[in-house]
Amino acid sequence: MATKLNPVDVLIVGLGWTGGIIAKELASTKLKIVALERGGPRDTNPDFIDPEIHDELRYAARHDLMQNVRRETITFRNSESQTALPMRQLGSFLPGQGVGGAGVHWNGVTWRWLEWDHQARTRTVDKYGEKIIPSDMHLQDWPITYDDLEPYYDKFEKTCGTSGKAGNLNGKKIDGGNIFERARKEDYPNPPMIAAQSMVMFEKAARNLGYHPFPNPSSNASRDYVNPDGVAFGQCHYCGFCERFGCEANAKASPHFTVIPLALKNPNFELRTNSIVLKVNLDSTRKKAVSVTYLDARGREFEQPA
Repeated sequence: MATKLNPVDVLIVGLGWTGGIIAKELASTKLKIVALERGGPRDTNPDFIDPEIHDELRYAARHDLMQNVRRETITFRNSESQTALPMRQLGSFLPGQGVGGAGVHWNGVTWRWLEWDHQARTRTVDKYGEKIIPSDMHLQDWPITYDDLEPYYDKFEKTCGTSGKAGNLNGKKIDGGNIFERARKEDYPNPPMIAAQSMVMFEKAARNLGYHPFPNPSSNASRDYVNPDGVAFGQCHYCGFCERFGCEANAKASPHFTVIPLALKNPNFELRTNSIVLKVNLDSTRKKAVSVTYLDARGREFEQPA
């Protein structure tokens, strides 16, 4: 029998980028907030110190920073009539485990969605007609547009110290950036990363063919940087250990040192690590979540209402 705890105003399950940003934004209010993270606490020092963090066997091959699907699997199905099959090996989908989640071991690539991405159904129908969409495909437009999200894209890039070059600044196309992107109001907070010789050769070849190459936007700081929240980033060392690894220089943006510490400064925010959520509990209408049931590190079962 689960021990029922006192209700809180906001309950966050998983403290990666999404959970961390929500925690940081809400922690400045007077709301009582609890975050449940199935993994343990993390910090750059001592968890990501060089040379240990460059252990390819531990992190790239054995996925030390990720969910252990041999112990706690992921299942997937397209409909309720199908039998869910367990995932026992990780592929391109690499869910994190621990404070910061997959935001710790991501590669830093930071794209904005194109305007088309927000209007997938409308744009598809306009180009190919209604019949191109199967009757059982629930393809819909997003209820928000790129222009609605643009200020938040900008805020996230500044939080992360994203490096890149604008290709469409307030409607003005700029050579060397992504001229096909939707207009942005401000350039990236940091200049592009230094191009390797192979990238220089690729850019030259692409231009000779009439294409428009541009540097990939990435939340790896190309220089020392302090974001609007006062969080300091080190300059990227170009070590090559980004995806599947933590960053020893705090050059690759990660929630564990950007947004989560800001949330933890507020007394109304509580982080419970090593807390594995077992189920989300619904009200009598089966439409509203009212609590979660979880196990703590000692194997005790709790119900946390919110």
